Amino acid sequence: MANDSTLPVPPSGFPARLRQRLERFGSVSALALAIQRSESAVRKWLRGESEPSVTDLRAIGEITQTRIDWLVSGEGVPETDPVLRDPAAPYRQATAPLDLALLESVIGAIETRLRESGTRLPALKHATLIATCYDLARNGSPDAQLIARLVKLAG
Repeated sequence: MANDSTLPVPPSGFPARLRQRLERFGSVSALALAIQRSESAVRKWLRGESEPSVTDLRAIGEITQTRIDWLVSGEGVPETDPVLRDPAAPYRQATAPLDLALLESVIGAIETRLRESGTRLPALKHATLIATCYDLARNGSPDAQLIARLVKLAG
């Protein structure tokens, strides 16, 4: 099996950003184990042969302390909020009030994209997609292109 440094590196995009975070995290094997995916799946992401699902993106973001919107689009800062990285700190979103107008907007954008693409998602994937997009929108990046990309990844 090739070691991580011999994988071809696409010049930009998700594979390059994942590789950057992987260098800080450790090896392909360690990441695959941490997010409960196969090494071959992670290697395909690194080569740009496939892309992770929204669920996998959430897991990568959590384990590497990386913002999902940065992984997907390259915009903004890569690191998550330092408060969220501290396991002793309370999870701030658990106490934040739900912004119903924002949630309605996010759900509307997702539903429009799903309808346009003819994609139907199982309930868990649908809920994960809504939660991910809502979290991103709360943090100031409710970008239509990002939502479109996440919908595509979820399908």
